[in-house]
Amino acid sequence: MVQPTDYRQMVLDTITHALTSDPNPEVRAKAAESLGKLGDQSTTPLLLASLADPNLAVQCSAIQALGNLSSG
Repeated sequence: MVQPTDYRQMVLDTITHALTSDPNPEVRAKAAESLGKLGDQSTTPLLLASLADPNLAVQCSAIQALGNLSSG
């Protein structure tokens, strides 16, 4: 029997990896933005950690994403 693929989890894992590991700050900022749009509350700790990113755009995207999560 073939197990169904959880595409949502695959997407979350990919975006999470981009936010935490990509050397390009534009990619990290878009990843934070995407997590906010997906609305998964389990990403809150990751977004909070992104507030310490050395890039201001990433920090701003994380703040906006957290706002989206709290209003959703």
